[in-house]
Amino acid sequence: MTGSAALGLLAALALATEPAIGPRPDPLAELQAALARLEAKTPVTARFTVRYENVTGGGKEAVRVAGEVSGEAAEGADGLQIRWGRAVLEQAHEEERRHGANPDAPMPTRDGLAQVQAIDLANRLDAAGTLRDELSRATLLEDREDQLDGAPARLLVLKLSPALQPRERRYLKDLEAVGRIWLGPDGLPLAAEARFLGKGRIFLVITFETEVKQAWRYARVGDRLVALRHDDERRWEGAGDRGERRSSAVMELMP
Repeated sequence: MTGSAALGLLAALALATEPAIGPRPDPLAELQAALARLEAKTPVTARFTVRYENVTGGGKEAVRVAGEVSGEAAEGADGLQIRWGRAVLEQAHEEERRHGANPDAPMPTRDGLAQVQAIDLANRLDAAGTLRDELSRATLLEDREDQLDGAPARLLVLKLSPALQPRERRYLKDLEAVGRIWLGPDGLPLAAEARFLGKGRIFLVITFETEVKQAWRYARVGDRLVALRHDDERRWEGAGDRGERRSSAVMELMP
């Protein structure tokens, strides 16, 4: 056997014994699979506090409404239960009575109760399902190592595609939607952020702009992913009007 033939044979043997390298796993598919394993059957109870501030208009004519309300939410085999303390309900009734006598009297507790939606609490106590829905319409832009609160984490940067109503799609001409999800060693979300910036036009002459910023912090509770904190900031401007809305929802897990 000549030298060149021997070299060729050795190269062929090396290729034959080298393990095959398959396609790299899809990070979004991996995350979807990890979230799908969280069936949310573990009972959970949490005390929640919702703070909000709405500002309509600008300058001296701006109208500001703010408040805070707390309660308890529990989810288990019997579904979702929301409990309000007697003091909270009595305060809301008292605010309604004062408002009836003086329409300018604020109602921070009563309006705070109206800010709390059952579906929002359910989604926070079972955040995996909501995340899976959003991820089904997302596109991966970047996958890299990062840090969260000084600890190593994996960061996925996503292009988001929010579900819009036909009317919204008709008037919205430009939309930027980017999300970030930080994953822990178990592949589950630790935190997430999203930013939406939309611009559009109505009836050719009325332009508008709206921006939404959201942030979440998560914790695993048994087979659940719970959103311990959700911050939401919104602003809009158009048709000679402007406004802002800020809210913060905090969940404190109870034994």
